[in-house]
Amino acid sequence: MSPLGLGNDIGGSLRNPAHCCGIASIKPTQGVVPDANYFPVEDAGLSSQVMLIQGVMARTIADVRLGLGVVAGQHSRDPISVPAVLTDLKPGEKVRVAVMPTPPGGSTHAGVADVVRKTADALSNAGHDVVEATPPDFELACEVWRTQLFGELELQRELLEMVMGEGGRKFVELTTMNYEKVDLAAWANAQVQRNGIGRRWGQWFDSYQVLLSPTWTQPPFVYDFDINSEAGALATVELMRPVLPANLLGLPAVVVPGGMADSLPVGVQVTGARYTDLRCLALAEQIESACGLSTPIDPID
Repeated sequence: MSPLGLGNDIGGSLRNPAHCCGIASIKPTQGVVPDANYFPVEDAGLSSQVMLIQGVMARTIADVRLGLGVVAGQHSRDPISVPAVLTDLKPGEKVRVAVMPTPPGGSTHAGVADVVRKTADALSNAGHDVVEATPPDFELACEVWRTQLFGELELQRELLEMVMGEGGRKFVELTTMNYEKVDLAAWANAQVQRNGIGRRWGQWFDSYQVLLSPTWTQPPFVYDFDINSEAGALATVELMRPVLPANLLGLPAVVVPGGMADSLPVGVQVTGARYTDLRCLALAEQIESACGLSTPIDPID
């Protein structure tokens, strides 16, 4: 156990454990936290440059905010990092919240959807304008994420297998075995699609300041479910679809505990336009205040 955790996230690796463990986390806007902690320095492929983001995990949103303030900023070792001024929620400000309890592209556990609706009610009770809405090209964004990442994985498979553990290698193998191999034309087209989706989401955020959704569309799964079979691996990619657009588009996404489903923790995700990281944290903190935190079992007792 630690008061603060650091990690990176190309497909939910900061937000997935927060959902499963009942804690909070943020995947910041691309460039807000410099990717400068590798020794020795390694040049990154394009997928990592645009989708792999450093961030913070903690027990509470207040601690996540403190941690983000420490690690954010421009660094000479990361040419993509920026000295960003982040938008926060002004005192007393009310915003328009789009809530998406059942994301398209697959099934959603009823208990998870109920937790999202409960947290939406908490924001509505706090005075925000809450409406059900889905951002444009949601399923396309997930597909382009797969094309972007899996295409590069094929090019770097031998190198990755040198540093990946057995579980990671098995998950990559199981999730990619039935996808068509990505050729150069498809991979290049994915870069064009990413730009267009990003523009349409940016315009959508002119109407809705944040998106409230599940983090996963299912409760946490049993140990090794994701690597025991091809079906389990593909089900894992499906259930984590709410986290993927923020990686593809470089958006801030905050996870905060929202409740329980099947006696397991459920984290809800607050996503915003670029550089609205602090606003996302502020709204997540309002959810945290209204819905409370579940205290983990004391391992000593």
